[in-house]
Amino acid sequence: MISFLKICCFFVFLFGPVFSVAQTGYKDELGREISRDFFEQQILEGPYFGIPDGEGGKMLVHRMPVGLVDDPRIFFEKTGQLKAFQEGKMLLVIYYPGKDECNSSGLGNNASSFQKEHETLLKWANKYEATEPIYIYLEPSGLEKYQGYIPWREDPDDIFRNQFFKYPYPCGSFVVLHPSGSFRGILGGYPLSQINVALKKLAKN
Repeated sequence: MISFLKICCFFVFLFGPVFSVAQTGYKDELGREISRDFFEQQILEGPYFGIPDGEGGKMLVHRMPVGLVDDPRIFFEKTGQLKAFQEGKMLLVIYYPGKDECNSSGLGNNASSFQKEHETLLKWANKYEATEPIYIYLEPSGLEKYQGYIPWREDPDDIFRNQFFKYPYPCGSFVVLHPSGSFRGILGGYPLSQINVALKKLAKN
């Protein structure tokens, strides 16, 4: 009996990690099971992030979300842009997740370069009939250097995080929301030109 128990314990010790890994699956953005190789390929070659799925596995998240919100008006109201909503203007939001390795380093990570980007965004916003860029943060740590340059505000009632930025995407993200409810964005680091692309495409609605 003792020998049998020892053998059982040995197999549990030896194969336990294997069984654990076997239960850790990989899913696409729709929650469908995919292989680990495909999962890693999408992250390396496609516009995807890998995030915990809450069940011990991992799930893909598309970095360039496009969709439709049920009540766009609330996002304009919460940011003090109700008049813009009534005038049919788009809402342009830049989202800061908090200090991380990405947004706390780099040659472009300074207030003066950010001010130049802001001026570019103002031109695009005027061209495509959007609000001036609204800068929203989840956590303010790291924003001290922008004081006096760019006004940042806390995410009102976490509505932007809950709708668009559910996970701690690195660097920063943006979303452009049309009064019709259509939106386009990029999660994580992005070239500034992609904001111009989003504004241009949504302006056709």
